[in-house]
Amino acid sequence: MSTGIGGKKQCVTCNKSGGILTCDGCGKTFCGKHVIEHRQELAAKLDNIMQEHDLLQQEIEQPSARKNSLLQKIDRWEKDSILKIQIAAESARRSLLDLLEQAKAPLSKIYDDITDDLHSAREADDFSEHDLDRWKKQLKDLELQVTFPPAAKLVPDKNNPIYLMQLHIDDSLNNNSPSRKDGSANQSNSTLQERFLQSLGPVRFEEGGFIARHTSPVSDYAYVRGRLLYLRGSHTIRFRLEKCKQPYYIFFGCMSSKVNLQEDAFRLPSSVGWFGSNQAYEQGRCSRGCKKSEFNSNKIQPNDVLQITLDCSQMEIRLYHERMKTTCVLGVDPKLTPFPWQLLMVLCNPGDTIRILPNT
Repeated sequence: MSTGIGGKKQCVTCNKSGGILTCDGCGKTFCGKHVIEHRQELAAKLDNIMQEHDLLQQEIEQPSARKNSLLQKIDRWEKDSILKIQIAAESARRSLLDLLEQAKAPLSKIYDDITDDLHSAREADDFSEHDLDRWKKQLKDLELQVTFPPAAKLVPDKNNPIYLMQLHIDDSLNNNSPSRKDGSANQSNSTLQERFLQSLGPVRFEEGGFIARHTSPVSDYAYVRGRLLYLRGSHTIRFRLEKCKQPYYIFFGCMSSKVNLQEDAFRLPSSVGWFGSNQAYEQGRCSRGCKKSEFNSNKIQPNDVLQITLDCSQMEIRLYHERMKTTCVLGVDPKLTPFPWQLLMVLCNPGDTIRILPNT
């Protein structure tokens, strides 16, 4: 630490002793001008960490071969033996993605905690080098859990001329991984609970994302997407219309997660679902009338329970009205609505409120 005449502290940048301030994080002293520059440098470093944090979110939500070493090996192996081992490659890839899906919830919890810390520090402008180092280490540790699953490895069967490969899961390691908080078996995909996550327009999420409430005093489109991505199988989500102004005008459906949430999302070619006024939307095309998929929005009332099923295997979605015991079906073109799919809802009337019910 430099000192001036008379033992005064000097700014480490300009060596002047006027208006000296000391940074608690690095212990260095700065003048009034350069302490501002120092805070700007720290803010830039925080921006870099938040950028890494955002990229890591993409990897948690949708694991890719770009980052995941096991997926990279599977892809290379498949290309070397395309004709003879395509079935084995798909089996191994599916097992790995299932494992990553099971670990998504606990990893997302850790990620959300880091998110809260970063945003709180940014808003309060209350952080130092120690905090930056801690957040960077937390993100690095989380990235290692996402990109190098400790409980999985690829095991070649070298007895075959063109060997087959399967995903081997080490249960002894998996018991200590974030995907299990006790000694119970891994949860199946059917136990994953949908919640509201993304929004555009006048809507507020309540009770941890289980409720979406239209907040504008006038009719206006409010767009909502769920947090889960649907790649395969069939998945059913139940909703209660806790408040529903008549005439009914709420959209239930799905869209491709590869398309950004935007205005008029239900009119995009990647969207499929049902709206008020007996409207059915298929890949952006609207048809009206009760005959279309047997949908009759006039029968829907407040407190009704609806079920929407996203059936990736059959390439369709189904809307079931529990009180009326009626089912509507719409086909989904995977070329226009590529996987993974996401739940899409649109609220229009003031006060309209939808609750996601627990999985049965």
